[in-house]
Amino acid sequence: MKALDLKLLRDLWHMRGQVFAIALVLAAATATFVLSLGVHRSLVETRDAYYARSNFAEVFAEMTRAPRSLVDRVAAIPGVRRAEGAIVQYATLDFPDRPEPVRALINSVDEQGRSQLNRLIIRSGRLPQPGATGEVVADESFVKANSLALGSRVVALVYGKRQVLTIVGTGLAPNYIYALPPGDLLPDDRRFGIFWMGQKALEAATDRTEAINSLSLTLERGARQAEVIRQLDALIAPYGGTGAYGREDHVSNAFLDNELTQLSAMTRVIPPVFLLVATFLVYIVLGRMIRTERTQIGLIKAFGYTNAEVGWHYLKFALVIALAATVLGSVSGVWMGRAMTRIYAEYYRFPFLSYQLDPRVFLGAAGMAFGAAALGALGGMRAALVLTPAVAMTPPPPPVYRRGAVEVLGRKGGFSAVGHMIVRHVARWPGRSAITVFGVGLSIGLLFATTQFLDSSRSMLDNYFFRAQRQDLVVSFIEPRSEAALLALAQIPGVLRVEPSRAVPVKFSRGNRVERGAIESTPANARLTAHVDMAGNEIDLPPSGLMLSRQLADKLGAGPGDLVQVEQLGGRGTRAALPVVRVIEEFVGERAYASEATLLSITRDAAPVGAALLRIDPAQRGAIMARLKDMPMVLGLSERGATFARFEDMIDENINTMLAFYITFAGAIAVGVVYNSARILFSERAHELATMRVLGYHRREVATVLLGELAQLVVMAVPLGCVLGNGLARVMTAMFSSDLFRLPFAPEPASYGRAVLIVLAATALTSLLVARRVMHLDMVRVLKGRD
Repeated sequence: MKALDLKLLRDLWHMRGQVFAIALVLAAATATFVLSLGVHRSLVETRDAYYARSNFAEVFAEMTRAPRSLVDRVAAIPGVRRAEGAIVQYATLDFPDRPEPVRALINSVDEQGRSQLNRLIIRSGRLPQPGATGEVVADESFVKANSLALGSRVVALVYGKRQVLTIVGTGLAPNYIYALPPGDLLPDDRRFGIFWMGQKALEAATDRTEAINSLSLTLERGARQAEVIRQLDALIAPYGGTGAYGREDHVSNAFLDNELTQLSAMTRVIPPVFLLVATFLVYIVLGRMIRTERTQIGLIKAFGYTNAEVGWHYLKFALVIALAATVLGSVSGVWMGRAMTRIYAEYYRFPFLSYQLDPRVFLGAAGMAFGAAALGALGGMRAALVLTPAVAMTPPPPPVYRRGAVEVLGRKGGFSAVGHMIVRHVARWPGRSAITVFGVGLSIGLLFATTQFLDSSRSMLDNYFFRAQRQDLVVSFIEPRSEAALLALAQIPGVLRVEPSRAVPVKFSRGNRVERGAIESTPANARLTAHVDMAGNEIDLPPSGLMLSRQLADKLGAGPGDLVQVEQLGGRGTRAALPVVRVIEEFVGERAYASEATLLSITRDAAPVGAALLRIDPAQRGAIMARLKDMPMVLGLSERGATFARFEDMIDENINTMLAFYITFAGAIAVGVVYNSARILFSERAHELATMRVLGYHRREVATVLLGELAQLVVMAVPLGCVLGNGLARVMTAMFSSDLFRLPFAPEPASYGRAVLIVLAATALTSLLVARRVMHLDMVRVLKGRD
């Protein structure tokens, strides 16, 4: 082994504490990268493979009722590769031991397995037999959540008729990866399930012989989706078509894309923070090491070693750290990635979902770690390369302390001799002190930026579920009803108040921008619902015109005063030009609002009730649920309390898991920065500290010099960390927001305190490790040789 390699091994062992501290910070960066990018790639590859295997459609459309012959006409549209028609029908399931209604969405499936689009994957059992009445395949999650099994029988109300359904198989389909109940924001496997019934059997159950109400299409390569959708809309309009849309607007796919966007944002934001700190740490430690070994460097060069060999020696020191960090971070990232993947598998219905060990992810993580270490090493190596043997072998000039502003301020402040030593040394090395302050500040900022997501989530839930929604139940109807439906609900014992609500599907257009959505309306005197913006202000509906959410307004390029063309999808197909009166910042979705009068001018019908909002007596909940379960006009039932509880469970499981990871990562930064700073301070001031002991200073007073300087730097880092955390949190909140959900920036003061306390605890424990060295300082050995 070469002499320089032996020296490298000795240096690594001698500085093992500092090496491990730097590796810990770099490992946090690689772990975050492997975690987020690994989970992202796993989800993308699983999704793409599942979509390809199941031939997930690219364009979708629904209508009231159309002849099956329409499928051939749709297939003839230029650019369409394949078209298939199906029946989709909601049903109410009767579980005798449960008062609340359970809903199911039944899809027709070819009993011979000839369906090619949105192909059903059988997980257990079999497909329904041809012509068998009541045989169904149920989605796997629903079966597990309701303790059902193959052969279980469930009484269902299908198209107004009671029918016994027999579960003959369990399965999954790509269009229901994320299955939402009507009017809800989260899946509820206990209350809502997806079923598949034989085509002929469902035709008979819904009186739709040779008829369909749903279309799915795939397109030829290079086909223009917008043009296909335009022609498809023209074909389905006579049959009550509600407007075709692409895969990007499919609910299941949109929620999955939203999750992928957030994972991608995490990869772009978090690792660079760790890499920046690690680069500075390598620069400081290697620079200190080279200053300490200047005499050895002179001897090495005098023996004939070139600058390239000396530089490579110190670069290898940094690369060994990067190698250790890559191994540690990769192992940690895989472990955390698998934990996150298990959580995603509970929310997304994939036939398979495993954490993919992609070599490219590990190569990317290694490249980041080695790049950051090498960059930090280059700064320190420069000092070693410019040293000549003659200069290197002479003692370095001692630091010069002059009476300056720090000295004057210290005297006026009544500093003791120890206090003067602390502030003078901080002022003597302003660059290194700034890096320590910046590193500790970044750990506080990162910790605050991640923990404040809890505050943002709680603020969103509070505003959305308690200020904007004041009802207990939302009852959705199969089709818009007259006000008689409200009277029927109001007569149920225990119902305290009933208010109508309606959403009409429309197509918005302005210039060449077109968006598909709905206009929502509530009464002017509504007490069970309100429109609350992200600042917490209640906004009244305008008496005429539209109120748009910021996301929809930006997509349309519209602002207050602009005209937006509105075309009703289905119904009478009314077209109107409506002015934008107000734009509102909201938490959920891309939404549009109008008064009841404005909406009626579009629909031109006598059915102003699409859903009913109910305030109920909690003591009568069971009886009310039982009555609603028996009403054939009821499509879906959303219970605010149950939805809120599911959101809380999701936050507790997902966000708290991620917070545990990031608290560990932020602590790693604090430990790495403080430990390296303390060790460098100790090595530089060991002679001074030993001299103080000889002069009669007590061990605690000597330790105060070292710990006091660290404490001063950490205290200076606290306000900086709060400022950095505030900025980083705003950036992360904006990047994690999507078209589906937007989090407000609403941190609680306690979040700043939590971040500071956690970092202070990490720095205190680290400082105590170094303080032990001061307590056991060998004065004789230190005073014999300064370095």
